[in-house]
Amino acid sequence: MKNSFIILMASALFIVGCSKDDNDDSRIRLSLNALNASGTTAKSTSYIGKNNENVIFTDFRISIRDVVFKNDDDPNSNLDTDEIQFRGPYQIDLLNDGDALSQTIGDVVVPDGMYKELRFKFHKDEDLPSTDKLFDKSIYIEGTIDGQPFIFWHDTSENLDVGRSTGVKVAGNVINFTVAFDMSQFLSSLKQIDLSQALDGNKNGIIEIFPNDEDGNQDIADDLKDNIKETADLINK
Repeated sequence: MKNSFIILMASALFIVGCSKDDNDDSRIRLSLNALNASGTTAKSTSYIGKNNENVIFTDFRISIRDVVFKNDDDPNSNLDTDEIQFRGPYQIDLLNDGDALSQTIGDVVVPDGMYKELRFKFHKDEDLPSTDKLFDKSIYIEGTIDGQPFIFWHDTSENLDVGRSTGVKVAGNVINFTVAFDMSQFLSSLKQIDLSQALDGNKNGIIEIFPNDEDGNQDIADDLKDNIKETADLINK
């Protein structure tokens, strides 16, 4: 993608083992980080590519209801369970005012073995207060387009299945697996999106990109939602 080398910002999910100081060292902890191209925690704004050079992301959040290690009765598996599930909901704040964040959302006992895939369920948390940015939403992004503020959100409730091509191995209660949301591809992974075409239709000073917005950007909202999911699918399958 043209100009995508300028700043490469990826949001990544890591699953790592707990320390021996934990009460139960057979537990693992699920953490999410935002990383830059070198693989280190980044402090940066975002960028964009064709026709989107003046787009900046400053806030990126997701709401996840479930995280599932799936096995699905593999006859060659040494595991005696079909799946192990993290039960949310979890609100994940991956980018705040351009700062990349790291957040631990829970732990669960996961037996050693090879799992067929990991499944993430995007879903809004219906218990959040109306003042929360993720209220009634499963994906939320803030930023600017040519200096004008924009807000994108979607209330999609879909599965994101990753790790199918390699499997997800748990060994010694440690998992070496990354789920990446590459923000450099949010506008081009599946559909080419030109955010400069998004409108402030109601002239309130904010470009609103929602499934039911009053600015007339509903199609862009659906395309951006699809691209976010596709980005993780492309990298992790």
